[in-house]
Amino acid sequence: MRHIFSTRKATERKARLAVERKLLSAEFPGLRPLDGDIVRHSESWVRMWVDNSWAVYSGCGQMYARRGVTDDGQFIWLVQHMERRLAFHTIGHDPEMAFRRAQEAWQKCDAMQPHRTEMRALIRDLILGRERFDVSVVDAADSPLSSVEVRGFLSRMGLSRKHRISGRMAALMALVEPQMGMVIWLAHKRQSRRPFVAAPGTALA
Repeated sequence: MRHIFSTRKATERKARLAVERKLLSAEFPGLRPLDGDIVRHSESWVRMWVDNSWAVYSGCGQMYARRGVTDDGQFIWLVQHMERRLAFHTIGHDPEMAFRRAQEAWQKCDAMQPHRTEMRALIRDLILGRERFDVSVVDAADSPLSSVEVRGFLSRMGLSRKHRISGRMAALMALVEPQMGMVIWLAHKRQSRRPFVAAPGTALA
C-alpha cells in the first residue's frame, strides 16, 4: 500500500512539474530547450523531481536554473554554477530572482572559506566539550544555506520541529554534512557578540 501511495505521489509531482513548462514564456531571456526529461534528484539533503527538458541561462552565461518540485510539494529553482560543484535550491518567482539569491549565498560562502580551519577546530571543541553554546534556526537562516536546504536537512535528521539544538549535536551533524560548519560558526559569532568580518582581501562581489 505504501508503495502504491508513493507511486501516486510521484506521478502527481511529475504531472505538476510538466505544467510548469508552459507557465514561462518562450520569449523569456535565456530560456533553452534541452535533451532531457523529469528525473529524480537528491543533493544537499533536498529530495526532488527536476525537469531537465529546459533551463534558463543567466545573462553572464555562468549559471542556469531548472524547475523542480520537492517531495513535500514545494516548487523551487535548482541553480547551477558552471564552476561550482553543488547547486543551490531556492524559492523564487522567476529565474532572475533565483539567480540573485544563489549569488548572494555563494558570496557569503566564499567570504567564510578562509575560516575553514577555525570552523573545524570549533567543531572538534564542541564534540569534546571544550565549547558550549546552542545553534538556532536564526543561525541557519543567516548562513549561505537556503531555507529549502535547511528544512530538508533538519527533516532528514528528525529535527524539523526544533528551533534550537545544542552545539555538540550540531557538531556531530557537521561530521555528516560539512556545510553545517558554517551555521555553527555563525552561532558562535552571534553568541560571543563578535560580528562576522570577511577575511582581508576576500571578494564579496
